[in-house]
Amino acid sequence: MILFIVHYPHVRCFMPDFHTDYDFSTTMLKVRDDLMILPIAVGWRPDLTIDQGVRILEIPWKYLKQEIKDIGSYLLVLRLERRRLIRVGGLGKVMFEKGSYIYVGSAMRNLRARIGRHGQRRKKMHWHIDYLTQVAHGFLSIPIRSSQRRECEIAQALSSIMKSGPLGFGSSDCHCFTHLFWNEGNPLEMEAFHNVLERFMMRRP
Repeated sequence: MILFIVHYPHVRCFMPDFHTDYDFSTTMLKVRDDLMILPIAVGWRPDLTIDQGVRILEIPWKYLKQEIKDIGSYLLVLRLERRRLIRVGGLGKVMFEKGSYIYVGSAMRNLRARIGRHGQRRKKMHWHIDYLTQVAHGFLSIPIRSSQRRECEIAQALSSIMKSGPLGFGSSDCHCFTHLFWNEGNPLEMEAFHNVLERFMMRRP
C-alpha cells in the first residue's frame, strides 16, 4: 500500500504529475492492480490539529490511461545574451533581440525523443527552432502531455502575455502567426506565464 496525504481539503481528485514525472506516472498505472493506492485530503485547524473532514480522493484511472503517454506539446525556454542576426532556414535572415524566448512545439509520438533532439548542439537543421537553439543559452524544456494536439492553443495563450516572434516561425503547418514568443525578462518569473502552464498542465478530467 502507498498513502498520499494532500494537505488541502478542497480537492476533487488525485493525479500524478505526468507532465514532469513521466516514469513515476507510468509506473503508477502499471502497479495499480497490485498495490493499494490511497490518496486522502486533510484539513488543518489553526491549532495544527487535523480537521474531522478527512476524505479519500478519487483517482480518474480512465483519464490517466488516456493521457499518460509519450505524446503532446512542449515549450522550449531559451535566452539570447545579445541582439543577433540569425539565418533561419526558409525565413532567411532574422533579427532577434536580446532576451528570453519561448518556442511551442508538439510531438504526437516520441515526445521525449523530440525534446532530447532539440537539446543537442550537433544535428541536422530541420525545424526553424534548430537555428535558434544552436546559438541560444539556458535551454529548458517543459513537456505538456496530452492525447490531443494543443500546440496552437498554447501559442494563442502565450501571445496574450508575451511579444510575438517572427511571422511563420514554427507555424508553417498551421494558421498561427508564430510559435515563438519573446520577453525581455525571464518568463519563469512571470505570474502570467505560470497561469498559462497551470491552465494546460492541470486540466481536470
